[in-house]
Amino acid sequence: MRRITDPEVLKGLAQPIRQKLYRLLAQFGPATGATLSKRLGTDPGQTSYHLRELAKAGFVEDAPELARDRRERWWRAVPGSTGWSSLDFPTPEGQAIASAAKAQVVIDEFERVRGYEQSRDTWSDQWQVAATSSDSFLRLTPSELTELTGELHEVLVRWKQRSNERAARSDDTDREHVFLFFHAFPERP
Repeated sequence: MRRITDPEVLKGLAQPIRQKLYRLLAQFGPATGATLSKRLGTDPGQTSYHLRELAKAGFVEDAPELARDRRERWWRAVPGSTGWSSLDFPTPEGQAIASAAKAQVVIDEFERVRGYEQSRDTWSDQWQVAATSSDSFLRLTPSELTELTGELHEVLVRWKQRSNERAARSDDTDREHVFLFFHAFPERP
């Protein structure tokens, strides 16, 4: 995992359109700025600007081998996951950037859940049964929570590898992109 500790790098992800562009490239693979612009409903010039800013911060890169001619510009997410901790940003400016980036991530996650719930009836019964949400209330120490989230990450990494392997060797029409996220944090009643 690439750990971000530079507030200037993290600033590259603190902007909503940039987060969505990065997510689309990470989820669906390489695309042109025009394709991404259509998908997000943004101005092509604006989309190109944000892609260049993401590239400066090391989140996306050019994929020139995919271009059919010199006018076409393809982009891809830099492989690997990224993460950060607010503890890595001790200055007030760094804290503000980390908070803004995290807030935008959470907003996007819950907008996506809402989007699914609003369109749930357009999915097959099988997908509706498979989709789930869950919450739990545990009493843990910080080290136990660290252990729990470590185990969950191991499971996710294993499933991501299996998913990628199966998708690469199959044209299974029942296979869809699945978004999974969870939050674990202390809470006082």
